[in-house]
Amino acid sequence: MTNKDKKLCPCGLTNSYSNCCGTFINNLRQALTPEELMRSRYTAYTMANIPYIKRTMRPPAANNFDATAARKWAKQVTWLKLEVIGTYQEGLTGFVKFKAHYLQKNKKCVLHEISEFHYNHGQWFYVDGKLL
Repeated sequence: MTNKDKKLCPCGLTNSYSNCCGTFINNLRQALTPEELMRSRYTAYTMANIPYIKRTMRPPAANNFDATAARKWAKQVTWLKLEVIGTYQEGLTGFVKFKAHYLQKNKKCVLHEISEFHYNHGQWFYVDGKLL
């Protein structure tokens, strides 16, 4: 087990990475809820793991996704914390409202978004996000 696996997961829950988002990112199991997928995507961004980000999204979000720009941005910021404000699920559609706190060029920033997820072929996918 690596040090990364023993550390607390960046998603903010009190589990180790290997017992939390690492199970999704390493493709050991699928996220059961939109919140689990959203937390794992945040964790992937903290590691600049853009292949996971791409693997867990579908159109319309995937239509104009620039993996190179996403990787560059993810590596330029220092991720501070994830704050899940609320979740809502109705059938095969789910929403997660959150704030992702980070430093960019020594300036504190917050990405405040409502993310939309769809359940398709046995797993959840990120499909859209609205900045608040």
